[in-house]
Amino acid sequence: MVFAELLSGIIEWSFALVRTYGALSVFFVVMLEELLVPIPSPLVIMGAGYILIPAGLTIQQAAWQAFWLIVLPASIASAIGSFFTYGIGYYGGKPLIIRMRRFLGVSWKDIKKQESRLNKGKKVWFMIAGLRAVPFFPIAIVSLAAGVLRLSWKKYAAATFAGSIPRTMILSLLGWWIGSEFIALAARLNILETVFEAAILAVVVYLLYRFRYKYRSHYEKLKVWKK
Repeated sequence: MVFAELLSGIIEWSFALVRTYGALSVFFVVMLEELLVPIPSPLVIMGAGYILIPAGLTIQQAAWQAFWLIVLPASIASAIGSFFTYGIGYYGGKPLIIRMRRFLGVSWKDIKKQESRLNKGKKVWFMIAGLRAVPFFPIAIVSLAAGVLRLSWKKYAAATFAGSIPRTMILSLLGWWIGSEFIALAARLNILETVFEAAILAVVVYLLYRFRYKYRSHYEKLKVWKK
């Protein structure tokens, strides 16, 4: 109940900013969301579409307005703000992997090899842009993984910006199109994003447990062999 009231207050505050400051507030709110403040991004972007894009426009006119008022500031904010989580992965990933290498079955040397290979290829950048484009995908996970793998920050910023454009365009036009009913749809998208995060976390925990069990079995066999 307390969390629901807090979330409701944050949403109302976000909408008040959008009504008062327009595109500048969109930039500010998305930046806060990238800094892991619990602001549901689908709800904010759809709310901005409902508030800032006038009703009665054609889809082309609405898309043009959405691009300048919502999509561009939100995408720039995503590209800049995501470096907070990217930095956590970049600076925190190495000591974590070194400490847990026995349980993960992966050394920092393995990560460095992947870093070199991924930075030279193109698939990872299309993947980052594609995941960023999905409205309900937990984008913090993408930033964290990119930081751990120490991907090129310039290419990462470009991929993040490119992927944020379709995401914010779809959400802002949805908010404009369905009007005041956007709150119900955005809430469902936010729940879906939370479920996605929980599922990914569960998979990571399972893999850690599996590697840990595998390592322990191998270690016990090694002790027996030495005897």
